[in-house]
Amino acid sequence: MSIAWSCFVLGLFALASLQVALANDCAQKTFKTGIVCVCNITYCDEIPDINLLSGQAATFTTSKSGARLHRDVVYATNSDPLTSMHFTIDSSKTYQTIQGFGSTFSDASGANLKSLPDQMADTILRQYFSDSGLNLQFGRVPIASNDFSSRVYTYDDNLEDYNMAHFSLQREDYQWKIPYMQMAQKYNHDLKFFAVPWSAPGWLKTTNSTKGYGILLGTNQDTYHKSYVTYILHFLEEYQKNGILFWGLSTQNEPTSGSDKKTKMQSMGFTAEFQRDFIKLDIGPALKSSNAGKNVKILILDDNRGNLPKWADTVLNDKDAASYVSGIAVHSYQDDESDKHLTQTHNNHPDVFIFGTEASEGSKSKDVDYGSFDRAEDYVSDILDDFNNWVTGWTERNLVLDAQGGPSWVSGFADAPVIAFPALAQFYKQPMFYAIAHFSHFLKPGAVRIDHSLNMPNPEIERSAFLNPDGSKVVVLHNKNPLAPYSLSIKDTMKSTDHYQVHLSPKTIVTLYIQN
Repeated sequence: MSIAWSCFVLGLFALASLQVALANDCAQKTFKTGIVCVCNITYCDEIPDINLLSGQAATFTTSKSGARLHRDVVYATNSDPLTSMHFTIDSSKTYQTIQGFGSTFSDASGANLKSLPDQMADTILRQYFSDSGLNLQFGRVPIASNDFSSRVYTYDDNLEDYNMAHFSLQREDYQWKIPYMQMAQKYNHDLKFFAVPWSAPGWLKTTNSTKGYGILLGTNQDTYHKSYVTYILHFLEEYQKNGILFWGLSTQNEPTSGSDKKTKMQSMGFTAEFQRDFIKLDIGPALKSSNAGKNVKILILDDNRGNLPKWADTVLNDKDAASYVSGIAVHSYQDDESDKHLTQTHNNHPDVFIFGTEASEGSKSKDVDYGSFDRAEDYVSDILDDFNNWVTGWTERNLVLDAQGGPSWVSGFADAPVIAFPALAQFYKQPMFYAIAHFSHFLKPGAVRIDHSLNMPNPEIERSAFLNPDGSKVVVLHNKNPLAPYSLSIKDTMKSTDHYQVHLSPKTIVTLYIQN
């Protein structure tokens, strides 16, 4: 083959590749369960630029059939289109301020990032934390190990070391957490970290083990409680030495699990009364008087919504305890339950924000479901349900997992928005990644939820609407119906002549972005 012919063939191949990329930025790989987007060291799809003029609008569509944030410009019309479904947004009536979205710097995430070429790890963090990517604003950080670690460890296993003289961060912190937290900060200088323990060192628990059930030994302000407070403060201080400051602290992950004798993972039991007194008498005063903790916000609960509003009432009706508390942390694993848990909690305590600190798919089946659109829809439904009921933020359980959904020392595997394949120097972006993007990329810090209404009941269309600080408006719509499409006329009451026509194909997520 001649050099000229070779160049011609290569040119045609490059042109064909370019056309494929332009037609669909996602490099698709199809499984029986759905479609993933494949990224390698040279290519990864990007979220399309909003790129609108004043007064223009665009839809961004993700569908089971394969669209991934496909962008279409939408033009306002002066007359109401001939559709039976009318969706109205009213920015004169506002609700809670949205603080943002986050993910977790677990040991498993760090191990998977470390397994990939540095350039690919950087790409993942850029896609998560830059404003051109998911625009995540929060990072959850486990204190010592949890179920998404390769081993069980604490920072001080020396018996009766009540002053924590032998406290020491571990290789996981220095290799898998801190470096990637710092890398994420490169893409979001205002990134907010919040810490959470799964267990005290075993010798401070009634069961003498970090694994499984058990509670903290002793009583408030005694040697055991003071020692555990010192342990937490040392964690904040050691991270501060490495340039990491914390925005928040949850006093215990899933405190109700600590009384479950069947649990195998690291856990520690708190009742609402125990947490109230621990905050009021132990951790609250200690944080306020410490350099590393004086500006740290305390979050209570950090468990499922079924514990509300009773848990929040127990803690926050005590004025002394409430004086230290900023937020109520909730997990997503009971989000099929009544919304009254969240709304009643907000009504009882309107000055304390509610924040979603853990959401995950695949934890029950303990698997990765490649290309699952059902799991993406679960995320969208979860976020919409939370935000329509006063929640201000939402956090994923892991940034990156491996092909099995780990590593996990307890084999508590799960799914994640990004799955790493180090042997291939590739990673897959699951539909869940794009589901998060439909919110996080378009909602800017300080956005508020605004009033919205649909003129006819339709449980198959989930929706919410938001106003950004710059005046732009965001509408997120989810058509759950596997067969029926819908067309909606969207009217902005602040611009009475503007109507936007939006089409929802079956099994579709659509974000309408209206430029100010």
